Amino acid sequence: MISNTVIVAWLKSNKIVLFLLLIILLASFLRIYNLCSQSLWLDEGSSVYEAKRNISSLIGELKIHPPLYYIILHYWTLLFGTSEAAIRSLSVCFGIISILVLYKLGRELFDHKAALLASFLLAISTFAIAYSQEARSYSLLLLLTLVSFLFFIRILKADKPRKTHLLLYSLTNILLAYTHMYGLFTIGSQVLYFLLFRRRYAQALWVFWSAQVITLFLYSPWIYVLVTRTFQGPRPGMEWIPEPTFRTVAISFRYLTGAEYLWLPLGAIFVLTLFSLSLTGVFYSQKGQQQQGLNKCTRCTWLKKAWASVAEPKTTLLLMWFLFPLVASLILSFTYRPIFVIRYLIGITPAMYLLVSRGINYTNSFINTRTTRLNLTILTLVVLITLISLPGIYSYYAYPHKEQWREAVHFIAQEYRPDDAIVFNMRKSPKVFEYYYNGNTQIWEISPAVIENEEPIIGIDRLWLVIRSYESTENNPLKNKLLARYGSDSLILQKEFVHVAVYLFDLTPQNTANTEGDRQSVRL
Repeated sequence: MISNTVIVAWLKSNKIVLFLLLIILLASFLRIYNLCSQSLWLDEGSSVYEAKRNISSLIGELKIHPPLYYIILHYWTLLFGTSEAAIRSLSVCFGIISILVLYKLGRELFDHKAALLASFLLAISTFAIAYSQEARSYSLLLLLTLVSFLFFIRILKADKPRKTHLLLYSLTNILLAYTHMYGLFTIGSQVLYFLLFRRRYAQALWVFWSAQVITLFLYSPWIYVLVTRTFQGPRPGMEWIPEPTFRTVAISFRYLTGAEYLWLPLGAIFVLTLFSLSLTGVFYSQKGQQQQGLNKCTRCTWLKKAWASVAEPKTTLLLMWFLFPLVASLILSFTYRPIFVIRYLIGITPAMYLLVSRGINYTNSFINTRTTRLNLTILTLVVLITLISLPGIYSYYAYPHKEQWREAVHFIAQEYRPDDAIVFNMRKSPKVFEYYYNGNTQIWEISPAVIENEEPIIGIDRLWLVIRSYESTENNPLKNKLLARYGSDSLILQKEFVHVAVYLFDLTPQNTANTEGDRQSVRL
């Protein structure tokens, strides 16, 4: 039998591992729980469609996002199928691994305490949880961003970087660039940081720049695609992105923190971090001058020492990691064309959590309040952050927030007749509709132009109108044109779901012709 003393001794010596294990278990539970409770939304349906295609056609027709995630999802679905749980579980895996990588990154930068705090913040972030439960590339973008910075920091810290560093760092950045175009902003933040501190890291010069050359060379085939499909022409696939406003940027901070009101304490902790660093720099500056017999410290010296403490390399690295993608995407959006999307910035959230974790440590050191076992300041702030995060976590699981295509399709399938037709308020039928529609009856689709141009709708007895909208559907032009042409009595069935509305119109009083030739004229 193992004695209690041995168990207690083992727990004490392995408490860091246990804390990390508990955080990973918590993160796993939050990312697996209710994984399929909500429908796939429009973009997830597109992910499934792309994953089902052969690799060559997939790469040849993608417009905005690079192909890496879809290639991985393609082989993932071959192994596990295309159920909701199967296609979303890939992102779940990426999200859970990100917790472990963030811990290792925090250890490289600071200590185990800051690393655990940052991992915990990422584990309970509803922003990270949401995109770990979504069949899109954002969870992979987060993971590869963390791995890229992990190898980047190891190159900087190594006395003599090896070829292994070069290989791993180059490979990660290539994968990152082929995951999402915002991965280029992550690499750009590393380049900017290295340029500013190049004298400090002279030993890493050849490894760092060799990695950038390798990444650029292997990414060059996609640069042509990026320029021709994303930044030229009639904005293919990007017309939905609005120009950002001050309100958009303000809202982005609320989402990035992981909870609606969490930006308040996290922002306060970040300010306290800079304040504590500044006072620490001034304190040691004054202490050193007194030891040298200098009784006075000029204001200029105070400011220089305070700034030197705040702008030290680790803090600067995290600030550049956080700010460069944000600022660069805003500049491009204002000067060229809108590309600013909040979820594209998921890769900068670990920088914020690491800064806040460091701030909690510095705040604790500044207050210098301790108990015999636990750090009271850290415990208090962690409890406060957890309590503030709980309403957001509850709301995420309790209320639907994704487009309810599954519910809408099931509603249509129950009432659909062979002679019915359907029209969407989009250029083409969404792939997510095709994913959920498993009826034996073939869906006949007509173009929205038939309604918008007021052409006669011949040979159709009943018409389904499916509207995808994040605004009120009361003033939808397609709906209003049908009501104006056929009268309010023609609307015989309607149902509104989250961001999706379904309307059924009876056109028989005005359309008695029902020949196969007439029907062929409106089929697409």
